[in-house]
Amino acid sequence: MKVESSIFSLITPRTRKAPSTAEEGLGVTLSPPAKTPAVRSDAQRIDDFYARMSKQQLDWSDANKDGKVTKAEYMDGQKRLAEMNDQEFDSARSDAHWAKLDPDGTGSLDASALREGLEKLLPVGTGRLDANFAERLRTRQTSD
Repeated sequence: MKVESSIFSLITPRTRKAPSTAEEGLGVTLSPPAKTPAVRSDAQRIDDFYARMSKQQLDWSDANKDGKVTKAEYMDGQKRLAEMNDQEFDSARSDAHWAKLDPDGTGSLDASALREGLEKLLPVGTGRLDANFAERLRTRQTSD
C-alpha cells in the first residue's frame, strides 16, 4: 500500500471498491416474483356471485340437509334471518320471493333450481351506473 505524505492526498477522494456480497459472506437469495392473480371476466365474477349466493342459501335454509330447500324451510330461514338482524319478519315479502324462486310451484328447490331462481330474484349485470342511481337507491331504501 502506497502512502502519500502530501496534504493534497488528504483532500482528494480515493476510489475504493465496495466489497461484494460474497466477500462479506452474506447469503443473499432472490425470492421468486410474486404471482399476480388471473384477471377474471365480468361473466366469471357474476357466475361466482350466484354460486356463492345459492350455496349460502342452501346451507342456511336446508334444515334437514337433504340437498333441497322446501318452502317451509325457506320461510323458517327467512324468519331466523330477520330475527338475527332485529327486523320484523315479513311473510308476504318472503312468499313473493319464494314465488320467484319456485315459479313452477314444485315446492322444493335443489342447488341448481335455487341458483336459477336467485338469478331471477337478484338480476346482476355489469356496466356503468348512471348519475341518478345513488339518489334512486336512497329514495327506495327510505320507502321500504
